[in-house]
Amino acid sequence: MNINDVVSELKQKIGERYVSDDPEIQFLYHYDFITTEPEGKCDIAIMPDTAEQVQEIVKIANKYKIPVIPWVSGINFGSIATPRKGGIVVDLRRLNRVLEVNEDDMYAVVEGGITWADLKGYLDRNHPDLKAGITWSPPGTGVIPSCLCYGMYDLGMLGGTGAEFINGLEVVLGSGELIRVGSCSLSNYWYGRQPLPDLAGLFIGWEGTTGIVTKAAIKLWPKLPYRADFLPIAPRIDDGIPMILKLSKAGLGIIDLCALNIGWCQALMGLDEEHVAKDPLEFGLPDFFGLISTQAYTEKQHEAQCEGIMNICKEYDMDPLPIKEQLESFPENLQGIMGHLTPSTGGQTPVQFWGCWNFTRGGGGQWIGTYCSTRDIIKFYNISREICLKYDKPPQFYSRIMMGGHYCVARTNIGFNKNDPEDIKKTRILLKEIHKAVQKLDGVVMYKPPLWAVQYYKDKTLPATTKLIEKIRKILDPNKIMNPGQGI
Repeated sequence: MNINDVVSELKQKIGERYVSDDPEIQFLYHYDFITTEPEGKCDIAIMPDTAEQVQEIVKIANKYKIPVIPWVSGINFGSIATPRKGGIVVDLRRLNRVLEVNEDDMYAVVEGGITWADLKGYLDRNHPDLKAGITWSPPGTGVIPSCLCYGMYDLGMLGGTGAEFINGLEVVLGSGELIRVGSCSLSNYWYGRQPLPDLAGLFIGWEGTTGIVTKAAIKLWPKLPYRADFLPIAPRIDDGIPMILKLSKAGLGIIDLCALNIGWCQALMGLDEEHVAKDPLEFGLPDFFGLISTQAYTEKQHEAQCEGIMNICKEYDMDPLPIKEQLESFPENLQGIMGHLTPSTGGQTPVQFWGCWNFTRGGGGQWIGTYCSTRDIIKFYNISREICLKYDKPPQFYSRIMMGGHYCVARTNIGFNKNDPEDIKKTRILLKEIHKAVQKLDGVVMYKPPLWAVQYYKDKTLPATTKLIEKIRKILDPNKIMNPGQGI
């Protein structure tokens, strides 16, 4: 294969301006923005503008048997979009349009390269009575990758993971064929995946190894007139989790329900880990912060919901102050960026917590994030906390209760200096040690797993399941060009 021939052919189809094999352009796509995973190197970067152009790229890639790696912003975890075997990075950021908002059925049809900033900004301007679930990632991260990788949103108590927010998909398969799944495959409406065979699962959780999503319909939710956000505090995670789990089953209109430790809170406030306590318990600081968000249609409904929340918190000796009041009770030097919330927000979430990714000088951050049983939240935290302190790293932990309390996320972030090879090495060892330790908790399954974790689960899965996955991939991507090396 001659790369010049591939570049020439791609330029004819996509346009010379949007195709490059220059070294400085290759460099922009060589690594994951924040994780500890090894770097890669692409041969070509390309920016298509339509689904048909994506098809042309994949057909050319099949002709030359060259890898294809879908890419939105490079702010990934697990190095999911790192070009491990060279090839073509398909940068989808020109595909960033909102194509339709159906207010009756409450969904938005968006293109594959749209970011949270694009989507939220569009809705705020044009459909102010509707909202999307928002992640705690930076605003420049991709909406569709988050949905496909089971990301969790500030409406997780209502709707579950990002995968469950997907109504339908348009996808370019590894073969170059264009398909649609969901109601959109039979009509002009993208209201859901029922009652057809649910083929969306062929692309959810596969990390770009079965196709490139060019369009998706994402569930939206109404903005109700009354909302409150509470921040109860307790000495230990062990004290707060029972209260959070009781709230999840109380039917109080809660849309977001989280448990955070002090490390996570310090990070989202924009503080520097060098100037905070690594072990808050050693200094008598609280280590549990709850986040409870509820909304209602009428004032009386709202008052009843808030009363129920406050009563349950008080059963566990916690004062559920609204976030703004709670923050104002902190010393000024501990309020961080959260202290600058404007009166118009009322201290409400969601806030896209950029501070979480700037906790350590050097701007690195990676997590051990798992979906698990709500029974295991406390155990997960205590295991990960002990290992973090062993490596002299402050644990940044949070757990989000999902889908009305049916399951949860438990996750520990580790900050590191991207410019310090020794710190990266230490962090990688630490993450693997936490992963190994929490596997004794039955039901703990890592999401957005790096390559080493993917291999662990391959070895653990029933052999017939692994074979089925391989058969499906072969059908959808006969020449194995889609994101090779990812390991799914």
